[in-house]
Amino acid sequence: MVTTKDDFKNLVEDIKRQSWYKEPIAFAIARVNRGILDRNKILEVTYPTINWNENSSSAAIFLNAIKQSGVAVDTTKSEAVFDLSDSFLSYCVESYKPFYEEKDKHKNLQVISTLASLPIESGLNADDFKVVFIFEDSKPQSIETSYLKLYVKYNKKIENINLDGIEDLLTTCAWIDGVPVELDWLRQNEILLKVADKYPKVEFVGKYPRFLKHIIPSENETYSFENLLK
Repeated sequence: MVTTKDDFKNLVEDIKRQSWYKEPIAFAIARVNRGILDRNKILEVTYPTINWNENSSSAAIFLNAIKQSGVAVDTTKSEAVFDLSDSFLSYCVESYKPFYEEKDKHKNLQVISTLASLPIESGLNADDFKVVFIFEDSKPQSIETSYLKLYVKYNKKIENINLDGIEDLLTTCAWIDGVPVELDWLRQNEILLKVADKYPKVEFVGKYPRFLKHIIPSENETYSFENLLK
């Protein structure tokens, strides 16, 4: 049981000593936006906060929370993406207890606390979230790590981060009120939507969302996710 900051420190040190553990270079909790036609297809990923070569204690807590949930944790690959579960959140909540009085100083704790207290009527569930780790800066293997690297590239101003093949992982969508929708869904429903005068206002078609939806610029400059790939 973790009741003091020393307890927390000892827990983290114990986790890091274990043979399976490997320090990630980046990690975060993601909210995913799925397709209408294919609920298994992730079209967009949003990160409330990200970690790049920082907050290693939280990285240890997150990885061990997944392991304690009964999920196999393989840190030998370049990246890992896990489903978020109630047991993951419970473990994190218990581990972070000594820091709740100063929660405003800890963004990872704020994310955990917010997720743990989401009301049922929010319409969100564990399927809408992922826990994402990057262990090596290799070619992205998932849309979750692709978005995490895009966040890192801008927020941390990392000039040389591996984004090879990112275009192949992302889907060309119709963006409607900031939400990605499969073009095939529009094609299949075009007649019904137009006859009923409910055809949506499509802002644009592309693989990347509007920049400000994800990242608030530190200065009054104009950016797009496409610029991040240059």
